[in-house]
Amino acid sequence: MKKKILASALVLVMVMGLFTACGGSGEGGTAAEFRQVYSYDVATLNYLNTTSTGDMAIPANTQEWLIQYDSVGNVLPAVAEKWETSDDGLTWTFTLRDMKWYNSAGEEMADVTAQDFVNAAEYALKFDAAASYMFPAAKIKNSGAGGEALINGDVAWEDVGIKAVDDKTLEFTLEAECPYFLSCLTYGCFAPMATGVLQSVGDWDNRANWTVDEWNEFSTALDGITYDQLWYCGAYYLSEYSPGEQYIMTKNPNYFEADQVYIESLVNTYNAEATTIAPEMFQRGEVDYADLTATMAKSWSENDETKDLYHANRVLPDYSYFWSFEFDPQFDEQYEPDNWKIAVNNENFRKSIMHGINRVGAATISDPNNGENLVRNTITPKDFVIADGVDYADQDVFKDLAVSDGVDAYFNEDLAKEYRDKAMEELKAEGATFPIKIPLLYNPSVVDWDAECTYVEKQLEELLGTDYIDIIVLQGSTTAFLSETRNTGQFALMKTNYGCDYADPLTYTDPFGEDNNYTKMDKSTDPETMAIVEEYYAARDKADAITDPDKLAERYAAFAEAEAILIEHAIAIPQGLSGGYQASMVDVFEGQYAPFGISTLRYKGQHVLEEPQGPETFQAALEEWEAERVAASEE
Repeated sequence: MKKKILASALVLVMVMGLFTACGGSGEGGTAAEFRQVYSYDVATLNYLNTTSTGDMAIPANTQEWLIQYDSVGNVLPAVAEKWETSDDGLTWTFTLRDMKWYNSAGEEMADVTAQDFVNAAEYALKFDAAASYMFPAAKIKNSGAGGEALINGDVAWEDVGIKAVDDKTLEFTLEAECPYFLSCLTYGCFAPMATGVLQSVGDWDNRANWTVDEWNEFSTALDGITYDQLWYCGAYYLSEYSPGEQYIMTKNPNYFEADQVYIESLVNTYNAEATTIAPEMFQRGEVDYADLTATMAKSWSENDETKDLYHANRVLPDYSYFWSFEFDPQFDEQYEPDNWKIAVNNENFRKSIMHGINRVGAATISDPNNGENLVRNTITPKDFVIADGVDYADQDVFKDLAVSDGVDAYFNEDLAKEYRDKAMEELKAEGATFPIKIPLLYNPSVVDWDAECTYVEKQLEELLGTDYIDIIVLQGSTTAFLSETRNTGQFALMKTNYGCDYADPLTYTDPFGEDNNYTKMDKSTDPETMAIVEEYYAARDKADAITDPDKLAERYAAFAEAEAILIEHAIAIPQGLSGGYQASMVDVFEGQYAPFGISTLRYKGQHVLEEPQGPETFQAALEEWEAERVAASEE
């Protein structure tokens, strides 16, 4: 998935760039200006060809999608004022409201039409744009054919299930019923792009005759589009953009829900040191937001002047972290990849590692004050999806896998040693040599990952013995960690992560699918391992066959049964979510919420507070929000 390559590398850039300055009047008022500093410019303003969090921060606020989310994750109308679904669930028809395009000066340019959505999709699919995989993920008819097939006519564009019936009617035809279809619609590639903008970039009206090279040439030009060439239909328009200096988003008074936009302008100023100076600037009243390291948070908590100025981040289920075993190792011979293959295909060996890792201890390395709150016992995390009032992660099948009480259901030193003893006997019989060498790799650009690996090395070796395992902590690629380290199998064990794409457990099966670049479990040649893999795939497909939107609880339970196979056999080991700390004058619970798409990047609905949220205020708001989410799922 292209999203994983881009977004995971840039998510820290976006998070660390959200530093905001005082300028609010509190809830119910309107802040004239909301200032921020940032340290990295966006790579492109072409929101149809990017999936990076950093690039999407601007379009999330300046463009509008067919749907939007409220603060607890309910779907609401946006450009589409209503929609209906055919009885068989294969045809979705959206009726668009009257909306206009505006340029960078706030001048009205044209009507927003259904064709603007179709044009955007045609470009994304024919060019194979960064997020175009979301069209087949949404099961849109013939959308997975590939750009070259669509350009050459092997598949006619007219046969793709995206149609403008008229200016105000947009129709999607699916290949199969898709219970999570709506949740796919807030990715960049599902946003409209004005026909007039596309015509200004190239000979758009003659695209039916373009070759692959001409589509590439057009996309290069679109990637380089400037702010004053773009048109906007969102809550804000981009009124100024000077790379390396400043960009400004100005409230659009003609936006269809302008009364819910409380900040008049978002002023973003470049500062190369933005990621490090914000905490001090916050204390001086120069910014309204700053990310804090765990060390800073501890220091602030011990100071009467700062202890009520910050709080832990809301822990989101947008990226799930889990420990992956590599079944197709490609690391150097000095680390004995053939010996590792024998070990990793032994279930008792994997279980000795699974029950031996102190996952809470690992989490506290980077977040010592909040480690227990970050650990999860499922790969598809808690708070991701709920059906009939039951959280996916609370299914009975997961409770049955627990071997310990408390936050970490799997850490059990005695059990880990039992599995170690069984594994040693079996592995010796299979010709393995000891200690088993385990290259444990980390990304040097991620703060504290090296320290976490060192902790795991020491903790596991002390528990299981250096005569059994030899964990070797190694630094991965400094420039292309995913493509050169993880995807190429340069590790034996690694903490990996995956970002969800839509509101369904199916999205979290991707890292374990056929031809995955995580565990590569499907490349094992061991019969017992492959039997587990095939059992998992069969259970996954059985779950995905339950498509009736009225049977979501049944669907989620079936996916839980599939995921439990991975955990029960220790193919992968759940770790949890990411945390962190912030000092903020913005109440995140006022903003839109969905752990996928662009919702949490939007400022619509938010006020600048009179006072920062402290730990107690934030915790109370968090508990209220969590209760509201559960109540919403039961309606």
